[in-house]
Amino acid sequence: MTPTVRSSRAIEVMLAIACLTTGCATPNSPPLGFAPERRFDDHREVDVRWRSLDGTVLAGTLYLPTASGPHPAVVFQFGSPRWTRAPWAGTAIPMWVGRGVAVLSFDRRGVGESGGHCCPIHDPDYFPLLAHDLIGALAALGTNPDVDPGRRGLFGFSQGGWVVPAAAAMAPLDIAFTIIGSGPAVTIGEEELYSQLTGDDQCVPTGLSDAEIESRLAAAGPSGFDPAPYLEEMRAPGLWLFGGRDTSIPVTRSVANLERLRDRLHKDFTIVEFPNANHELVDGGAMCQSDGPRTGVLEAVFDWLLPRVGLSG
Repeated sequence: MTPTVRSSRAIEVMLAIACLTTGCATPNSPPLGFAPERRFDDHREVDVRWRSLDGTVLAGTLYLPTASGPHPAVVFQFGSPRWTRAPWAGTAIPMWVGRGVAVLSFDRRGVGESGGHCCPIHDPDYFPLLAHDLIGALAALGTNPDVDPGRRGLFGFSQGGWVVPAAAAMAPLDIAFTIIGSGPAVTIGEEELYSQLTGDDQCVPTGLSDAEIESRLAAAGPSGFDPAPYLEEMRAPGLWLFGGRDTSIPVTRSVANLERLRDRLHKDFTIVEFPNANHELVDGGAMCQSDGPRTGVLEAVFDWLLPRVGLSG
């Protein structure tokens, strides 16, 4: 799948979207759409199922502000490998909902309550397929009266840097915004080699210098899934967040690729780098450290996002 087939895929996607309202699930399929709402003092929750382009049923939870909508909404796409939907407690979701943004978090295909197969990342169609899962999620949100269909967006982390641009390029519906944290704007081959050269894949530093790592990357060249065609085609504005101490993705290369696209095609891309943050955007974090302060990250997100969706913060 590439953006060059987007127009033909759009018809198929619209048919999949129609399943949300016409009930085209098979008799043995779980029901599609939204389950009864659960109310709490500080938010509301509702479980939802939708069908992706290939027929796979995905399952997630929509977290809503207590007040009636319609609200802006974001779909969360996490990194690798087998993530499930994020809970309310112990995550940043309350901060999003507290600022008036509904959040849909879901089980990756093949994990939790979602159907399908996880996670053949070297299948060239895999990331575009995950993108169609996101497109289906956005379509499902458009059927909920508490969500404003004109203010739907995507948040992707790590591998989400490959999936979100593909969704934004192929979607036959408007996407108001995209936010990507530590997303590789390089090929999968470059990202994997970089992780090997830094030692991030084993969480043990190799000791190679930045110059040696760059030399080996240049010698190997790009390979595997390439987000560049999707980045060229995506129309939605994008915020990109990077950590200067990221040993999982080649940040310098990713930023350079995004800046070239921004300058050549006049993309609405905003790039923010946190010099002392690692791949997980933990301030001062060591290699592979996932817990710790993410100083300034959410502030940067909300400063960029809220004015775009008509919220004051």
